[in-house]
Amino acid sequence: MMSETLFASYRSNILALLCSLVITGCGDALTPKPFVFDMVRLNQDGSANDGSDYAKRPWTCVMDNQSGLVWEVKKSEPGLQNINNTYSWYDPDQNSNGGFAGKPNAGVCGGSDCDTASYIKAVNAQKLCGLTDWYLPSRFELNTIVDTSIPLPGPTLPKAFFPESLPGKYWTDTTFKTRRAGAWVWRFDQGSDYVVEKSEALNVRLTHAAQKKSDVKTAPSK
Repeated sequence: MMSETLFASYRSNILALLCSLVITGCGDALTPKPFVFDMVRLNQDGSANDGSDYAKRPWTCVMDNQSGLVWEVKKSEPGLQNINNTYSWYDPDQNSNGGFAGKPNAGVCGGSDCDTASYIKAVNAQKLCGLTDWYLPSRFELNTIVDTSIPLPGPTLPKAFFPESLPGKYWTDTTFKTRRAGAWVWRFDQGSDYVVEKSEALNVRLTHAAQKKSDVKTAPSK
């Protein structure tokens, strides 16, 4: 496991790279092209899944070879990771909540209290894909799995890697600078972001910043 200092430094480097990529791509907004995703599907134990049959051999996470981020794959059955679960934005840590903690337990879910802090704690406790440091993605990190070439009603996610995808509205960890009671959200029905009050009940998809790509046994993507 990485130390908190090393993790913070690694994540800062990822964010700097992602921000530059987002800014560079702004000029292509009027003529969107399908984004080419390079991802590895992962089983619960962290081993690679060949992706040949999701129904019989579903994968649990995907690792993005371009960003180095690992993403959770949601589930259709009831429980902690159900695709329809909703959560309010909540972070009691004054060092990371942007100056406003949000609202605890104000969503509709199963397997944990229905706020982002509780969900993160529950997912880390079950060691999803062998990892214990899942977190709520930033505004820029969540943007890396958005395919803006997909029109309404979406979902604007690569279905080959996220077969459970629904066009939901997903929280980021990024507080809105001019209104601390709000946070940035990505809409996966039209691939755009906007600001919502932290008390609202929306979807969550967690991420993990891989220390290095060689930590994962890779397999060809399909």
